[in-house]
Amino acid sequence: MKQDASKFIPHQAPMIFVDLVCDVGEDYAITELTVRPELIFYEDDGLPTWTAIEIMAQSIAVFAGYHGQQHGQAPKIGYLLGTRKLNLPMSHFKLNSVLRIKVQQMYLHEGLGQFQCELQDGEHTIAAMLSVYQPNS
Repeated sequence: MKQDASKFIPHQAPMIFVDLVCDVGEDYAITELTVRPELIFYEDDGLPTWTAIEIMAQSIAVFAGYHGQQHGQAPKIGYLLGTRKLNLPMSHFKLNSVLRIKVQQMYLHEGLGQFQCELQDGEHTIAAMLSVYQPNS
């Protein structure tokens, strides 16, 4: 299914942190990002892992944007409310690493959602629960 993720999220370069949509289901999405110097927060050591929360949030935006497009809607702005249990096992994602992100919807009611997220970078997995909100308008 690999598709350009930018058509599903309401962001513009340089704030796009998801390259490809690999799969989308009823309650999940799988995306990829290749670490490269053009990314806005890229440093000499690579992309700081603190960006994982934004990468996960944009993967949720892909999920929402994909499902919205199925109903004829353009991608909408959403808000990251917070996260729980985010542990960063290293300081940077290395150049040319391919990050694979899975977001699983656990809860959704009146625009308020919660997603279990996993970002895989080689042998490292970063997991977190993200709370998000997308207004109806």
